[in-house]
Amino acid sequence: MKYEIYGEFPIARNGALVSRSREHKRSFWDEVEATEEGLSEACGCYIFTIRNRAWYVGMAERQTFKQECFALHKITQYNEALGQVNGKPKMLLLPKLTPGGHFASPTKRGHADIRMLENLLIGTALGRNPGLQNVKGTKLLREMNVPGFLNTKQGQARATIVQSFKRAVGV
Repeated sequence: MKYEIYGEFPIARNGALVSRSREHKRSFWDEVEATEEGLSEACGCYIFTIRNRAWYVGMAERQTFKQECFALHKITQYNEALGQVNGKPKMLLLPKLTPGGHFASPTKRGHADIRMLENLLIGTALGRNPGLQNVKGTKLLREMNVPGFLNTKQGQARATIVQSFKRAVGV
């Protein structure tokens, strides 16, 4: 399964919050389509960023990016993040590609690989930003400690065995 990365697409604000206006949403999706035709109707994963950090990771597997990315409960998550950090909100889109190189379409059954990618992205993003807004599936990731790999505590990464581990797994 192959994915591409598109963005960073700027997200309009209404004061301190993400704009919910139809005009701003239309403008956002027009820019997405100008970048790559059909991208707004694709499925895959998306990442809401502020200042080059992921603040929310989501997936569109049963709906298109256009239907999923600005649902009301997603905007609430984005606004929570904007309450924690100043900066310009942006969106990265990672559409799934078919073997022929076209954008994959959402399905009623979903896509197991999209769910897996979302989990991988959440785990990685959480390592860089403990303030990640995702809650579902993050409890174990937030509590687990693997020196040099996950939630490393101060001083843990210096041990020789931890350095060997990091080289072995490529981190």
